Amino acid sequence: MASRARSTVIVAIAVVIAITAVVALTMHKTPTATKIAAPTNAVMSNTVAITNYKFAPDTITVKTGTTVTWTNNDEVHHSVTADTKSDAAPTSPLFAKGETYSFKFTKAGSYTYHCEPHPYMHGTVVVTD
Repeated sequence: MASRARSTVIVAIAVVIAITAVVALTMHKTPTATKIAAPTNAVMSNTVAITNYKFAPDTITVKTGTTVTWTNNDEVHHSVTADTKSDAAPTSPLFAKGETYSFKFTKAGSYTYHCEPHPYMHGTVVVTD
C-alpha cells in the first residue's frame, strides 16, 4: 500500500509540474511580430495649407519636377520665402486669404522656408530624385 501511495504522489507531482509548465509557457509566450503593409493608395502630398499661422504639413517630401502649391487660409497675407535664396528655392510675393502660390522643384535637396511677415512660421520641402 505504501508503494501505491508513493506512486500516486509521484504521478500527482508530475501532473502539477506539467500543468505549471503549460501555464508558464502560455503566460510568457513571445508575441509574434505582425508586418503591416503600406497602403497601396498612398500618395506623396504636393499641397501645403497655411492655417492658424502655420504651414501644414510643415514638412513634405516630393519627387524632382513636382509643383508644390501653398494655399492661404488665414485672414492675413503670408509668403513662402526661402531661407537660402536660389533659383531652385521658392520665394513668393505676399498672398491673401484664398490665394495660392505654386513652385516647381527641379533639383533634389532640402528647402527650408518661412513667412516673411511672420518669421516664426517655418516649413521644409524635401525633394528626392
